[in-house]
Amino acid sequence: MNRFIFVFLLLWINFTAFAQETLYVGTYSVRGSEGIYVYSFDRDNNSFELVQTASTPESPSFLAISSNNSYLYSTNRGGTKDYPDWGSVSSFSIDEKTSKLSPLNEVSSYGVSPCHVAVDDEQNWLYISHYGGGSLSVFPIENDGHVGNLADSVQHTGSSVNPNRQEAPHVHSIQAVPQTDYFLTADLGLDEVKVYRMDDSEAVEEFAITTEPGSGPRHFTKSADNRFLYVAEELTSTVSVHTLDLEQNRVNQTQRVSTLPDSFADNNTVADIHLSPDGKFLYVSNRGHNSLVIFEVNEKDGTLTPKGHQSTKGETPRNFAIDPQGEFVLVANQNTDNIVFFERNQQTGQLTPTGTELSVPSPVCLILQSN
Repeated sequence: MNRFIFVFLLLWINFTAFAQETLYVGTYSVRGSEGIYVYSFDRDNNSFELVQTASTPESPSFLAISSNNSYLYSTNRGGTKDYPDWGSVSSFSIDEKTSKLSPLNEVSSYGVSPCHVAVDDEQNWLYISHYGGGSLSVFPIENDGHVGNLADSVQHTGSSVNPNRQEAPHVHSIQAVPQTDYFLTADLGLDEVKVYRMDDSEAVEEFAITTEPGSGPRHFTKSADNRFLYVAEELTSTVSVHTLDLEQNRVNQTQRVSTLPDSFADNNTVADIHLSPDGKFLYVSNRGHNSLVIFEVNEKDGTLTPKGHQSTKGETPRNFAIDPQGEFVLVANQNTDNIVFFERNQQTGQLTPTGTELSVPSPVCLILQSN
Protein backbone atom coordinates (compact mmCIF):
# COMPACT_ATOMS: atom_id res chain seq x y z
CA MET A 1 0.00 0.00 0.00
CA ASN A 2 2.79 2.40 0.88
CA ARG A 3 4.52 1.66 -2.43
CA PHE A 4 1.26 2.28 -4.28
CA ILE A 5 0.82 5.64 -2.58
CA PHE A 6 4.42 6.57 -3.39
CA VAL A 7 3.96 5.78 -7.09
CA PHE A 8 0.66 7.68 -7.14
CA LEU A 9 2.30 10.74 -5.61
CA LEU A 10 5.09 10.62 -8.18
CA LEU A 11 2.57 10.47 -11.01
CA TRP A 12 0.56 13.31 -9.49
CA ILE A 13 3.67 15.48 -9.09
CA ASN A 14 4.68 14.82 -12.70
CA PHE A 15 1.20 15.63 -13.91
CA THR A 16 0.95 18.90 -12.00
CA ALA A 17 4.47 19.90 -13.00
CA PHE A 18 3.39 19.93 -16.64
CA ALA A 19 0.10 21.73 -16.32
CA GLN A 20 -1.40 23.08 -19.51
CA GLU A 21 -0.23 26.61 -20.26
CA THR A 22 -1.89 29.06 -22.64
CA LEU A 23 -0.97 32.47 -24.03
CA TYR A 24 -3.80 34.91 -24.81
CA VAL A 25 -2.97 37.90 -27.02
CA GLY A 26 -5.04 41.07 -27.38
CA THR A 27 -4.52 43.10 -30.55
CA TYR A 28 -5.44 46.22 -32.46
CA SER A 29 -7.60 45.57 -35.52
CA VAL A 30 -4.96 46.44 -38.13
CA ARG A 31 -2.76 44.56 -40.62
CA GLY A 32 -5.10 41.58 -40.75
CA SER A 33 -5.60 40.98 -37.05
CA GLU A 34 -8.38 38.47 -36.33
CA GLY A 35 -9.07 39.54 -32.72
CA ILE A 36 -7.84 37.57 -29.70
CA TYR A 37 -5.15 34.95 -30.40
CA VAL A 38 -4.94 31.80 -28.29
CA TYR A 39 -1.71 29.76 -28.20
CA SER A 40 -0.80 26.60 -26.34
CA PHE A 41 2.67 26.78 -24.77
CA ASP A 42 5.16 23.91 -24.51
CA ARG A 43 7.56 24.90 -21.72
CA ASP A 44 10.02 22.10 -22.47
CA ASN A 45 10.62 23.34 -26.00
CA ASN A 46 9.82 27.06 -25.59
CA SER A 47 7.33 26.63 -28.42
CA PHE A 48 3.83 27.90 -29.13
CA GLU A 49 1.00 26.55 -31.25
CA LEU A 50 -1.98 28.62 -32.40
CA VAL A 51 -5.19 26.92 -31.30
CA GLN A 52 -7.81 29.64 -31.91
CA THR A 53 -8.60 33.20 -32.88
CA ALA A 54 -11.67 34.75 -31.26
CA SER A 55 -13.46 37.67 -32.88
CA THR A 56 -14.78 40.71 -31.01
CA PRO A 57 -15.74 44.26 -31.95
CA GLU A 58 -12.81 46.37 -33.18
CA SER A 59 -9.49 46.17 -31.31
CA PRO A 60 -9.73 43.84 -28.29
CA SER A 61 -6.70 45.66 -26.93
CA PHE A 62 -6.65 44.57 -23.30
CA LEU A 63 -7.56 41.34 -21.55
CA ALA A 64 -8.23 40.08 -18.03
CA ILE A 65 -8.85 36.57 -16.68
CA SER A 66 -10.92 35.73 -13.62
CA SER A 67 -9.15 34.38 -10.55
CA ASN A 68 -10.59 30.89 -11.09
CA ASN A 69 -9.23 30.88 -14.69
CA SER A 70 -12.72 30.19 -16.05
CA TYR A 71 -13.53 33.47 -17.81
CA LEU A 72 -11.75 36.00 -20.00
CA TYR A 73 -12.79 39.61 -20.60
CA SER A 74 -11.65 42.01 -23.31
CA THR A 75 -12.03 45.75 -23.78
CA ASN A 76 -12.83 46.65 -27.37
CA ARG A 77 -12.60 50.01 -29.10
CA GLY A 78 -15.55 49.01 -31.24
CA GLY A 79 -19.03 49.45 -29.84
CA THR A 80 -22.21 47.42 -29.65
CA LYS A 81 -25.15 47.69 -32.02
CA ASP A 82 -27.10 49.82 -29.53
CA TYR A 83 -24.13 52.02 -28.55
CA PRO A 84 -21.81 52.20 -31.59
CA ASP A 85 -20.06 55.40 -30.49
CA TRP A 86 -18.78 53.92 -27.24
CA GLY A 87 -16.45 51.01 -26.67
CA SER A 88 -17.51 47.59 -25.46
CA VAL A 89 -16.48 44.68 -23.26
CA SER A 90 -16.72 41.03 -24.27
CA SER A 91 -16.87 38.02 -21.95
CA PHE A 92 -15.78 34.46 -22.79
CA SER A 93 -15.77 31.16 -20.98
CA ILE A 94 -12.47 29.25 -21.05
CA ASP A 95 -12.61 25.54 -21.81
CA GLU A 96 -10.83 23.70 -19.02
CA LYS A 97 -9.29 21.10 -21.35
CA THR A 98 -8.50 23.05 -24.53
CA SER A 99 -8.28 26.66 -23.18
CA LYS A 100 -10.41 27.75 -26.13
CA LEU A 101 -12.75 30.71 -25.74
CA SER A 102 -16.54 30.59 -26.13
CA PRO A 103 -18.43 33.91 -26.22
CA LEU A 104 -20.83 34.66 -23.39
CA ASN A 105 -22.03 38.24 -23.85
CA GLU A 106 -21.05 41.69 -25.00
CA VAL A 107 -22.06 45.01 -23.46
CA SER A 108 -21.29 48.66 -23.98
CA SER A 109 -18.43 49.97 -21.84
CA TYR A 110 -20.31 53.29 -21.49
CA GLY A 111 -17.26 55.31 -22.45
CA VAL A 112 -14.94 56.26 -25.32
CA SER A 113 -11.77 54.27 -26.10
CA PRO A 114 -11.68 51.70 -23.28
CA CYS A 115 -8.05 50.69 -22.79
CA HIS A 116 -7.78 48.58 -19.64
CA VAL A 117 -9.84 45.99 -17.78
CA ALA A 118 -9.47 44.32 -14.38
CA VAL A 119 -11.37 41.77 -12.31
CA ASP A 120 -11.36 41.74 -8.51
CA ASP A 121 -10.08 38.56 -6.87
CA GLU A 122 -13.54 37.52 -5.68
CA GLN A 123 -14.94 37.91 -9.20
CA ASN A 124 -17.61 40.33 -8.10
CA TRP A 125 -16.62 43.36 -10.17
CA LEU A 126 -15.27 44.18 -13.60
CA TYR A 127 -13.45 47.54 -13.85
CA ILE A 128 -13.00 49.41 -17.15
CA SER A 129 -10.90 52.53 -17.81
CA HIS A 130 -11.50 54.87 -20.76
CA TYR A 131 -8.58 56.82 -22.18
CA GLY A 132 -10.58 58.80 -24.73
CA GLY A 133 -13.39 60.02 -22.49
CA GLY A 134 -11.56 60.11 -19.16
CA SER A 135 -14.05 57.93 -17.29
CA LEU A 136 -14.28 54.55 -15.59
CA SER A 137 -17.07 51.98 -15.49
CA VAL A 138 -17.88 49.23 -12.98
CA PHE A 139 -19.94 46.14 -13.86
CA PRO A 140 -21.07 43.22 -11.71
CA ILE A 141 -19.93 39.77 -12.81
CA GLU A 142 -22.67 37.17 -12.76
CA ASN A 143 -22.17 33.65 -11.42
CA ASP A 144 -21.86 32.22 -14.94
CA GLY A 145 -19.23 34.78 -15.99
CA HIS A 146 -21.55 37.09 -17.92
CA VAL A 147 -21.06 40.84 -17.54
CA GLY A 148 -24.08 42.33 -15.79
CA ASN A 149 -25.72 45.73 -16.12
CA LEU A 150 -23.64 48.83 -15.41
CA ALA A 151 -23.28 49.39 -11.65
CA ASP A 152 -21.47 52.75 -11.64
CA SER A 153 -19.66 55.19 -13.91
CA VAL A 154 -17.31 57.97 -12.80
CA GLN A 155 -16.25 60.89 -15.01
CA HIS A 156 -12.89 62.48 -14.20
CA THR A 157 -12.45 66.23 -14.77
CA GLY A 158 -9.48 68.55 -15.10
CA SER A 159 -6.20 68.78 -17.01
CA SER A 160 -2.45 69.22 -16.48
CA VAL A 161 0.56 70.99 -17.95
CA ASN A 162 1.16 69.18 -21.26
CA PRO A 163 -1.23 70.85 -23.75
CA ASN A 164 -0.92 68.04 -26.32
CA ARG A 165 -1.51 65.06 -24.04
CA GLN A 166 -3.05 66.46 -20.87
CA GLU A 167 -5.76 68.78 -22.14
CA ALA A 168 -8.36 66.56 -20.44
CA PRO A 169 -8.51 63.48 -18.20
CA HIS A 170 -7.28 60.22 -19.73
CA VAL A 171 -7.92 57.24 -17.47
CA HIS A 172 -5.32 54.80 -18.73
CA SER A 173 -5.14 51.80 -16.41
CA ILE A 174 -7.17 50.30 -13.62
CA GLN A 175 -6.39 47.57 -11.07
CA ALA A 176 -8.16 45.93 -8.17
CA VAL A 177 -6.32 45.54 -4.86
CA PRO A 178 -6.55 41.86 -3.82
CA GLN A 179 -8.46 40.99 -0.65
CA THR A 180 -9.83 44.53 -0.31
CA ASP A 181 -12.67 46.67 -1.67
CA TYR A 182 -10.17 49.09 -3.23
CA PHE A 183 -9.17 49.67 -6.82
CA LEU A 184 -6.75 52.20 -8.35
CA THR A 185 -6.74 54.14 -11.62
CA ALA A 186 -3.90 55.97 -13.35
CA ASP A 187 -5.06 59.18 -15.07
CA LEU A 188 -2.44 60.31 -17.57
CA GLY A 189 -4.24 63.60 -18.19
CA LEU A 190 -4.42 64.64 -14.54
CA ASP A 191 -1.04 63.37 -13.26
CA GLU A 192 -2.89 61.36 -10.63
CA VAL A 193 -3.37 57.81 -9.44
CA LYS A 194 -6.81 57.80 -7.85
CA VAL A 195 -7.75 55.36 -5.10
CA TYR A 196 -11.37 54.14 -5.06
CA ARG A 197 -13.34 51.90 -2.74
CA MET A 198 -16.43 49.93 -3.67
CA ASP A 199 -19.29 50.80 -1.29
CA ASP A 200 -22.08 48.40 -2.24
CA SER A 201 -22.44 49.19 -5.98
CA GLU A 202 -20.85 52.65 -5.87
CA ALA A 203 -17.24 53.58 -6.62
CA VAL A 204 -16.19 56.10 -3.96
CA GLU A 205 -12.98 58.10 -4.39
CA GLU A 206 -10.89 57.89 -1.22
CA PHE A 207 -7.87 59.99 -2.19
CA ALA A 208 -5.51 60.77 -5.08
CA ILE A 209 -1.78 60.18 -5.42
CA THR A 210 -0.24 63.10 -7.29
CA THR A 211 2.72 62.53 -9.62
CA GLU A 212 5.07 65.19 -11.01
CA PRO A 213 3.39 67.74 -13.34
CA GLY A 214 3.63 66.53 -16.93
CA SER A 215 4.70 63.00 -15.99
CA GLY A 216 1.56 61.28 -17.32
CA PRO A 217 1.06 58.16 -15.17
CA ARG A 218 0.13 55.28 -17.45
CA HIS A 219 0.42 51.88 -15.78
CA PHE A 220 1.43 50.86 -12.27
CA THR A 221 2.17 47.83 -10.14
CA LYS A 222 2.27 47.13 -6.40
CA SER A 223 4.40 44.98 -4.17
CA ALA A 224 2.70 41.80 -2.95
CA ASP A 225 2.11 43.32 0.50
CA ASN A 226 0.72 46.57 -1.02
CA ARG A 227 3.39 48.64 0.78
CA PHE A 228 5.05 49.97 -2.36
CA LEU A 229 3.51 51.43 -5.50
CA TYR A 230 5.50 51.78 -8.74
CA VAL A 231 4.11 54.14 -11.38
CA ALA A 232 5.24 54.13 -15.02
CA GLU A 233 5.17 57.78 -16.10
CA GLU A 234 4.64 57.75 -19.86
CA LEU A 235 5.43 61.33 -20.84
CA THR A 236 8.71 61.71 -18.94
CA SER A 237 10.02 58.12 -19.24
CA THR A 238 10.33 57.77 -15.48
CA VAL A 239 9.19 55.49 -12.67
CA SER A 240 8.06 56.96 -9.37
CA VAL A 241 8.19 54.90 -6.18
CA HIS A 242 5.65 55.47 -3.39
CA THR A 243 5.07 54.01 0.03
CA LEU A 244 1.38 53.33 0.45
CA ASP A 245 -1.06 52.85 3.33
CA LEU A 246 -4.54 52.38 1.90
CA GLU A 247 -6.29 52.09 5.23
CA GLN A 248 -4.86 55.39 6.51
CA ASN A 249 -5.10 57.19 3.13
CA ARG A 250 -1.38 57.91 3.29
CA VAL A 251 1.18 57.96 0.50
CA ASN A 252 4.72 59.25 0.18
CA GLN A 253 6.92 59.45 -2.91
CA THR A 254 10.39 58.12 -2.08
CA GLN A 255 12.11 58.00 -5.48
CA ARG A 256 11.82 58.95 -9.13
CA VAL A 257 14.18 57.38 -11.66
CA SER A 258 14.63 57.46 -15.46
CA THR A 259 13.91 54.39 -17.57
CA LEU A 260 16.48 55.43 -20.20
CA PRO A 261 20.27 55.30 -20.46
CA ASP A 262 21.97 58.69 -20.10
CA SER A 263 23.19 58.53 -23.70
CA PHE A 264 19.70 58.26 -25.24
CA ALA A 265 18.23 61.58 -26.39
CA ASP A 266 15.53 60.59 -28.91
CA ASN A 267 11.78 60.45 -28.33
CA ASN A 268 10.50 57.81 -25.95
CA THR A 269 7.38 56.95 -23.99
CA VAL A 270 7.07 54.19 -21.41
CA ALA A 271 4.24 51.68 -21.48
CA ASP A 272 3.98 48.60 -19.27
CA ILE A 273 5.46 47.82 -15.83
CA HIS A 274 5.77 44.57 -13.86
CA LEU A 275 7.54 43.15 -10.83
CA SER A 276 9.17 39.72 -10.98
CA PRO A 277 7.22 37.06 -9.05
CA ASP A 278 9.69 37.21 -6.16
CA GLY A 279 9.50 41.02 -6.05
CA LYS A 280 13.27 41.44 -6.47
CA PHE A 281 13.28 43.05 -9.93
CA LEU A 282 11.11 45.60 -11.74
CA TYR A 283 10.79 45.88 -15.54
CA VAL A 284 9.40 48.73 -17.67
CA SER A 285 8.94 48.86 -21.46
CA ASN A 286 10.39 51.80 -23.44
CA ARG A 287 8.75 52.72 -26.75
CA GLY A 288 11.37 54.58 -28.78
CA HIS A 289 14.44 53.12 -27.12
CA ASN A 290 12.62 49.80 -27.75
CA SER A 291 13.83 48.10 -24.62
CA LEU A 292 12.94 46.76 -21.24
CA VAL A 293 14.74 48.54 -18.42
CA ILE A 294 15.73 46.31 -15.51
CA PHE A 295 15.73 47.59 -11.91
CA GLU A 296 16.76 45.76 -8.77
CA VAL A 297 14.33 46.35 -5.89
CA ASN A 298 15.47 47.14 -2.36
CA GLU A 299 13.19 44.86 -0.38
CA LYS A 300 13.33 47.03 2.74
CA ASP A 301 12.36 50.45 1.33
CA GLY A 302 11.20 49.57 -2.19
CA THR A 303 13.69 51.83 -3.97
CA LEU A 304 15.16 50.94 -7.36
CA THR A 305 18.69 50.49 -8.70
CA PRO A 306 19.11 50.38 -12.54
CA LYS A 307 20.67 47.14 -13.77
CA GLY A 308 20.64 47.70 -17.53
CA HIS A 309 18.45 47.47 -20.62
CA GLN A 310 17.44 44.65 -22.95
CA SER A 311 16.45 45.30 -26.57
CA THR A 312 13.00 43.94 -27.27
CA LYS A 313 14.00 42.85 -30.79
CA GLY A 314 11.16 44.87 -32.27
CA GLU A 315 9.53 48.28 -32.30
CA THR A 316 7.12 49.84 -29.81
CA PRO A 317 7.07 47.26 -27.00
CA ARG A 318 3.60 47.78 -25.59
CA ASN A 319 2.72 45.10 -23.08
CA PHE A 320 4.90 42.31 -21.70
CA ALA A 321 4.32 39.32 -19.45
CA ILE A 322 6.58 37.68 -16.87
CA ASP A 323 6.18 33.94 -16.41
CA PRO A 324 4.58 33.28 -12.97
CA GLN A 325 7.50 30.93 -12.26
CA GLY A 326 9.93 33.75 -13.13
CA GLU A 327 11.76 31.78 -15.83
CA PHE A 328 11.01 33.89 -18.91
CA VAL A 329 9.52 37.11 -20.28
CA LEU A 330 7.34 37.64 -23.36
CA VAL A 331 7.31 41.07 -25.03
CA ALA A 332 4.66 42.33 -27.47
CA ASN A 333 6.19 44.64 -30.10
CA GLN A 334 3.18 46.48 -31.49
CA ASN A 335 4.63 48.05 -34.64
CA THR A 336 6.70 45.10 -35.85
CA ASP A 337 3.98 42.49 -35.27
CA ASN A 338 6.12 40.16 -33.19
CA ILE A 339 6.15 38.67 -29.70
CA VAL A 340 9.66 37.86 -28.50
CA PHE A 341 10.56 35.19 -25.94
CA PHE A 342 13.38 35.89 -23.44
CA GLU A 343 14.91 33.64 -20.80
CA ARG A 344 15.22 35.34 -17.42
CA ASN A 345 18.05 34.93 -14.93
CA GLN A 346 16.27 34.91 -11.58
CA GLN A 347 19.42 35.87 -9.65
CA THR A 348 20.50 38.85 -11.78
CA GLY A 349 17.22 39.81 -13.47
CA GLN A 350 18.93 39.88 -16.87
CA LEU A 351 17.16 38.73 -20.04
CA THR A 352 18.49 36.64 -22.93
CA PRO A 353 16.71 36.22 -26.31
CA THR A 354 15.91 32.58 -27.03
CA GLY A 355 15.28 32.99 -30.75
CA THR A 356 11.62 32.05 -30.30
CA GLU A 357 9.19 34.60 -31.77
CA LEU A 358 5.50 34.71 -32.65
CA SER A 359 4.13 36.65 -35.59
CA VAL A 360 0.91 38.40 -34.52
CA PRO A 361 -0.57 41.56 -36.08
CA SER A 362 -0.27 44.53 -33.67
CA PRO A 363 0.01 42.64 -30.36
CA VAL A 364 -0.76 44.89 -27.39
CA CYS A 365 -1.68 42.63 -24.45
CA LEU A 366 -0.29 39.31 -23.23
CA ILE A 367 -1.69 36.96 -20.57
CA LEU A 368 -0.07 33.62 -19.75
CA GLN A 369 -2.42 31.22 -17.98
CA SER A 370 -1.75 27.85 -16.34
CA ASN A 371 -4.57 25.35 -15.93
